[in-house]
Amino acid sequence: MSVQPMKFITITGPVEAFDQVVRSCVINRQFHLEPAVQSARHNKWLRPMDTANPMTPLLRQADELICRLGLEPAYRPFPEQADTEETKTYLDGLDSQLDQMEKQMDQLRQEAVDDRSAANQLEKLAGLSLELSELRKMQHLVFRFGHMPQESYRSFQEALEKREDCFFFPTKTDGDQLYGCYFALRSKEETVDALFASMHFVPVDFSDQVNGTAQQAIVTLTNQARDDETRVRLLQGQEQDLAAKEGERLLSLRSWLCRENQVMDVRRYAARSKETFYLMGWVPKGALEELLTDINAFGGLDYVVDDAEDAGITPPTKLKNGPLGRIFEPFLRMYGLPNYREFDPSTFMAITYCLFFGIMFGDAGQGALLILFGLFMALKKKMWLGRIIACCGVSSVVFGFVYGSVFGFEDILPGFKILEGSNVLYLLLASLGLGAVLIGYVMVINIANGVRQRDFDKIFFGPNGVAGMVFYFGLILAAVLTLLGVANLFTAWFILPVIVLPLIVMLFREPLSKLAAGKKDWKPESVSGLLVGGFFELFETLLSFLTNTLSFLRVGAYAITHVALMLVVHALAGSGNIVVLVLGNLFVMGLESVMVCIQVLRLEFYELFGRFYQDSGREFQPKIVDYSAKLN
Repeated sequence: MSVQPMKFITITGPVEAFDQVVRSCVINRQFHLEPAVQSARHNKWLRPMDTANPMTPLLRQADELICRLGLEPAYRPFPEQADTEETKTYLDGLDSQLDQMEKQMDQLRQEAVDDRSAANQLEKLAGLSLELSELRKMQHLVFRFGHMPQESYRSFQEALEKREDCFFFPTKTDGDQLYGCYFALRSKEETVDALFASMHFVPVDFSDQVNGTAQQAIVTLTNQARDDETRVRLLQGQEQDLAAKEGERLLSLRSWLCRENQVMDVRRYAARSKETFYLMGWVPKGALEELLTDINAFGGLDYVVDDAEDAGITPPTKLKNGPLGRIFEPFLRMYGLPNYREFDPSTFMAITYCLFFGIMFGDAGQGALLILFGLFMALKKKMWLGRIIACCGVSSVVFGFVYGSVFGFEDILPGFKILEGSNVLYLLLASLGLGAVLIGYVMVINIANGVRQRDFDKIFFGPNGVAGMVFYFGLILAAVLTLLGVANLFTAWFILPVIVLPLIVMLFREPLSKLAAGKKDWKPESVSGLLVGGFFELFETLLSFLTNTLSFLRVGAYAITHVALMLVVHALAGSGNIVVLVLGNLFVMGLESVMVCIQVLRLEFYELFGRFYQDSGREFQPKIVDYSAKLN
């Protein structure tokens, strides 16, 4: 578990060669850029480079075209140099072709929808044998077709039948709507239309192109809709042919644009004088030789390599973990990345997480199911959580054999039976002991971090430094030996150096740390203020020692809870009800595995990480081109 060591490199060269240098030495290399203007504030001749990026709109246009053609963004070989104007012309041409095709398809789809809608409405007039064109030509009568609620018609039916200026002819019912037509004297058109409007009559207008009888018009409109849909399919085929024809060229140009967009983006980090550019950034120590080879091969460039301690900037964090640490790295990132001068706790977290989970959820059968479920999530669903679940399942199987438990059956395998004799007490005491050991271990890590960071408070005077360790373990040792009757250490010769002195050191930790660091302002402004503030901090420290240690009781408590829940399941199953056993196991496995995962994460973050981990790191982010990612 480590953070990769970094080197700080400054590259200079002629301004006119900047873009080519970036392509050869920065893009797709292990090079984390830092803003050169800020990093070299002492150089008053430096100014930012022009950050205009003409590639971004072109790349966004290429992404849209790829989406419209139904392609997936992916890498394709591309020429080292391409003409920006030619690329824009090509993309605009494709855009125009697709716009024309899509416009035609939209128009045809709308015409097909309109035709089918008109045909559907004419179905309600299918009983009339009149020519529709003749109905539109009447001189003294107007014709209206539409629909209204049946309830409205029934309310006005008697009144309608008595009127001499109109005649309503029902044709068809559809749900609560009544379709029909009415004829009205043209001289009374407005009056009759107002009457039917009050009855919630909704008129349906037909195009002047709809001729013949209603049945003939239905056939004509249906055929027109089919023709339009056939033409849409032909255009879709042409669009697919265009994608097949231009896809490779488009993807190749897009790959070039992705690279060039990153090249232009590097300008945000660069600085220049009149004739020289400056690039600064971090390179992992193991990748430095390869980068220097590229710089030397380019020719005409100068560079300076500094150690991380001499750069004056906190280096970014690049983790270097084994397989197990990489699996649990997403959990670590939830808390935050380690500072460059901190130890990476990924592997420690992976080991302790699996250990806690196995102790709390020890069942060989259910653990095996967790392994299968985790592998399914990891391999089929590509979820990072699946690998963690699979690792926890392995730990559960191991402790299942320790407990001799398989799907809650305690009599199949020998082992440490939790509910037998005094095993519950032993398990809870072991949980406390494990917690104390791990708290001591993270204190050691905190002291090591303090050495790397040259922080005397962390090393000697803080509650997680030497003073805190002496107090914590001295108190535990005295309490254990006294309870066991081995020896009574609560005497002056032990209490004063082991209990009282560390408390005094922690009380005056701030001035002592400054004094050890050689700072001149180590004296506190107010001794009374220091004592009051220190007293409350000391009280909080003592409380955290107690609560953090007792919190580990949950490790044993959940193990006991698991056994108790399975006893309930077996009691409900009686003498072999398989359905109850299966459902009970699934319920316990689902409920308790989620609860245990959350509780273990709490132990990691609150009881352990809080004692040594600052999580103030910046992620190492080189300019790696992701050809499959769309531009935001």
